[in-house]
Amino acid sequence: MFRPDSEYCGDTALILTAPARQSEVGNVRTLARDELLFETGDLKTNVYRVEAGALCISRARRDGTMEIVEYALAGDLVGIGFLQRHVCNARASVRTVVRCLRLDATDKLIASDAHNKARFDEAVEREFVFRRESLARSSRHQPMVRLAAFLTAVSRRSKAEGADPTFIDDTVNCGVIADFLGLDIEALTVALTELEARGLVEAAPPHGLRLKDLNALEAVADGHGMTSGSPALDDVLRAALQ
Repeated sequence: MFRPDSEYCGDTALILTAPARQSEVGNVRTLARDELLFETGDLKTNVYRVEAGALCISRARRDGTMEIVEYALAGDLVGIGFLQRHVCNARASVRTVVRCLRLDATDKLIASDAHNKARFDEAVEREFVFRRESLARSSRHQPMVRLAAFLTAVSRRSKAEGADPTFIDDTVNCGVIADFLGLDIEALTVALTELEARGLVEAAPPHGLRLKDLNALEAVADGHGMTSGSPALDDVLRAALQ
């Protein structure tokens, strides 16, 4: 995505410099051309604002080739979103200067910045799609893991949007979730029942769902805490299958 005040011709971009701000905080980092700022899978440690230069934001396709998502220019924030790890690569197209800002400063940074608020919304959407695709690839035969990952993704997105991260409202119904995850209703019901039996979720009348333990739910989504064998849990699952 190019800023309205930039020009792009072939491989050459007109590089602008962000205006100075009073009381600036955060370390400044200078990247040489082709130097990586971060890559897919790196843990997020900062939000970055481009001060001068340009970053190429890209991601890997399934066939291993790279797809350019956007170019971030002066004034743009990068490294934003709701996941804990980056889902794209950020590489300097030219000599680039970025300011490293605190992760928890994102809300303040975009509060009165419509341009970067739109960029944040786009980043959240990219991460949600990435989470869904990763989920489909890694847990194709584990409905409970897939459901847990879906619920945690919705929770993080709700938190990023300022809503209650522990509540899933009735706009996300079983049919929507089943279609999204590629499950039939029976498999979804069993997965939901198992999460309820583990004390991770509960019904929130009249039609919502309450996430009771987000940390444990995330552990299930990551494939941990999968041991069964509890008599009470097995009884609940057998009843759901009858």
